[in-house]
Amino acid sequence: SSGINAEYRNRVGTAFHFMTSVGMATVAIWGVIFKPWRWYAVALAVPPTVMLPVCYFFLPESARFYLGKGKDKEALAMLQKVADVNGKKIPEGCQLFEEADEKTSIKELLGRLKNGLLIRSALINMFGWFMTSLVYYMLWFSASSLAGNIYVNAAILGAAELPGRVVAFILMEKIGRKYTFMGCIGMGGVCMFVSIYDNTISRKIMYCFGKALTGALWAVIYLYSSEMYPTKIRNLGSGIGSAAARVAAFIAPFIGDWLKTSPVIPYILVGILAALCTGAFILVPETTGKDLPQTLEDFELLFDDKKEKLRREDEEL
Repeated sequence: SSGINAEYRNRVGTAFHFMTSVGMATVAIWGVIFKPWRWYAVALAVPPTVMLPVCYFFLPESARFYLGKGKDKEALAMLQKVADVNGKKIPEGCQLFEEADEKTSIKELLGRLKNGLLIRSALINMFGWFMTSLVYYMLWFSASSLAGNIYVNAAILGAAELPGRVVAFILMEKIGRKYTFMGCIGMGGVCMFVSIYDNTISRKIMYCFGKALTGALWAVIYLYSSEMYPTKIRNLGSGIGSAAARVAAFIAPFIGDWLKTSPVIPYILVGILAALCTGAFILVPETTGKDLPQTLEDFELLFDDKKEKLRREDEEL
């Protein structure tokens, strides 16, 4: 996200997540084709093994990363490649510099915020990651209880994420990242409540609808996290969010075992948590169409649209 213009971040992010859903469906299909588990493991290992050298030799590094490490020449060379691809020219004598103090600690950065805006937003964002992962895995574990072939069910649920990615892309352009996430996590909670009913055709349809919602949720939360945090702690912010999702992934199997003895209470609990998450996201800023915050002051401006608009007008002048 750090190297992509605000106008195109949604498109690029959605494209990446679109392929994630294709991969999930492919894993299930290969389970049907490669029945012996050893051949199945080999088949799953081939794509990442092939992609590793491709990414190492051909995937470019971020110019912001080079700049943050004091590698101005490498950063300028990377920007020159970008300019060449887009048919642009970098002005002669152009120099790059980092305004922020590299020695500033995370603790000092957090201490400078007024009213704990960053801490509050980070906690809510972590809650969003946690709930996205929890709803996602709850639906996956529930797939084993559906009638029919488990691999076919998994492939259908994986493919069901694809329309969710498309819907997320459209909604993020129309109503923004924040309200798209709130709507999807709220509907995910509704799916949890509906899941308490017996195994029927309507339940399978609801699972597919829920998987489409989780596909949208992953697309939104990844993009939103990368756009909300200031440059200095963007990796840290996204990292703690991802860690919260891993905690949910750790808890989900235990909830899956709980479903065997109590098929109602776990769904109700997750549905209530989804409703709380929906309400919590009212307190975080919208990032759609805004420049990535470089400093803590830029981050605070995300909460004040009028000041943000004035700042951008001053920069244009």
